[in-house]
Amino acid sequence: MKSPRQGKTSEISSDIFMILVTVANLIFFAFFHRYIAWFTTEPDGSAIRLSMLTDEYFIWLPIAITASILAIVAYSIMLFYRNDRFRMTAEIVVITAGVVVATSIASIFPFDFSVIPNATLVNVLPVVARVLFILLAIFYGVTILIKVKKLKQYLAEQETI
Repeated sequence: MKSPRQGKTSEISSDIFMILVTVANLIFFAFFHRYIAWFTTEPDGSAIRLSMLTDEYFIWLPIAITASILAIVAYSIMLFYRNDRFRMTAEIVVITAGVVVATSIASIFPFDFSVIPNATLVNVLPVVARVLFILLAIFYGVTILIKVKKLKQYLAEQETI
């Protein structure tokens, strides 16, 4: 069993890690999305970048940015406001934003794999990518259900105290 100090240390570490990963993702998707591409080398040695993103990416991007900012703010608040009820509720909100991001990218699907010179991959990758995003949304959905149940249990325990 963890001591209260170990629990706080692991929560703080987790919050900082989530902030850093979210900031890194935000920077990549907002500023370096052009590297989501297929790179080829020409006979003269020059490299050509063939983007795998369509214009629909810029429809999805504000959704991802909003969810990222929400997560950064929530985890930043969790660093300083040490309240279990707030933590559980904020995690549910952040994970719900994850569901929105995953389902929106699966439905908008801003990818064009036709730049890949392998016909089999061109046909398979769209299906694989959609399935992965849908599975991610389902995983997040199950996680939300578990966290809501834990929050209800926590609130019920608080009422009995």
